[in-house]
Amino acid sequence: MSKIRRYIYQTQGVCPPEIHFQVKDAILESVRFVGGGCPGNAQLVARLLERRPIAEVLPILNGIECSKGTSCPEQLSEAIRRMQRGDLRPTSSFRVEQDLSSEKMIGLIGDLNGDHRVLQQLTGSMAACGVEAIFCAGNLTGPEKADRKLIKEIDEKGLRAITGDRDWTYACEMEAAKFPFIDNKTRDFLVRLPQVISFRIGDRNGVLFFGDYLQSMSGYSDFEPYALEINMVCGLTDFMRDESVFPALEAMTPQFRADIIVFSQTGRWGHWHVAGKDFIGLGPAVGMDGMAWASLEIKSGELKFSKIVTSNAGGV
Repeated sequence: MSKIRRYIYQTQGVCPPEIHFQVKDAILESVRFVGGGCPGNAQLVARLLERRPIAEVLPILNGIECSKGTSCPEQLSEAIRRMQRGDLRPTSSFRVEQDLSSEKMIGLIGDLNGDHRVLQQLTGSMAACGVEAIFCAGNLTGPEKADRKLIKEIDEKGLRAITGDRDWTYACEMEAAKFPFIDNKTRDFLVRLPQVISFRIGDRNGVLFFGDYLQSMSGYSDFEPYALEINMVCGLTDFMRDESVFPALEAMTPQFRADIIVFSQTGRWGHWHVAGKDFIGLGPAVGMDGMAWASLEIKSGELKFSKIVTSNAGGV
C-alpha cells in the first residue's frame, strides 16, 4: 500500500514563500500556499486541484503569469515537475530546524498559552541574565488565548520556536470549536515553524521537541532524525516518569544524535542525567510559583540547568 508523500517547495517570484503539497499514487492530495498572497484565491486554487491526477493538473497550471513572469500556479507546476524528476525530495513527517551557532547560555520557555505579556517579562529577565539564544518550546497558543501579539513578537524578535500539539491543530485547521479565532497569517506562521530544533551549547549537541504528537504525524518513521530520542522519551520512559526503564534507556543512548534532550509536553520541571546524556523537562511559563524560564549553560565541562522564577503570576 503506497503512502502519502509530503513536499515543501521554496518558491521564487511570488508572494507565498512556500508551497506545501501531498501526493499519493500520482494524485494531488492537498495543496497549501503558505506565508503570503491572497488567501482566498489560494484556497480556491487548492480546492479545485485537490484529489485530481497530476497528469490532469499540470496542463491547467502551465503558462499562468501574475508578476515577475511567474505565478502561484506556475510555481506549483514547477514544484510538481521537480518532484517527478527527483529534484524535490519528500519531507520528513516533522520539520527539523538546525541552529548552527554554539551558545554559552540558552534560555528555554515552556507553554506560553497565548500571552504576549508573559513572553515580554520572561525575555526581559533572560536579557538581564546574559542569555544568548531563546527557545520557545511549543504551545505558543492556548485554549483561552491565541494572541496575535505573541506570535508577532516571536517573529519580530527572531526567537526560535517549535509547535506544540495545540499549535499544530491550529496550523492544520483542526482546532476544537471552543478555541479562539486565529487569522490566516498566524496559521501560516505556525505551519512554517519546525517541530524539532537541534542546537549546540558549548561542544554538546541538543534537541528540543514538545512531545508525543509527533509520533502521530502522517508518515512518522523511526528512521527520521531524532526519532530515537523522541521514542525513548515519550514511549519508553513516559517522559522520564518511569525510572524502572532507565537501564533500557541507558542501553539505547549510544545511538542518540543528541547529548541534551529537552521536552515540554508534561509541564513538569526536571533534569535527569542518564548514561552521559542530559534529559530536561520544562514546566509552563506561568505556574503556581509565578512566571518561570530555564537556563542551560556549560560550567566546568558540565551542563548546568536552572529554573528561574521571575515574579508572581498574579502580576501579569
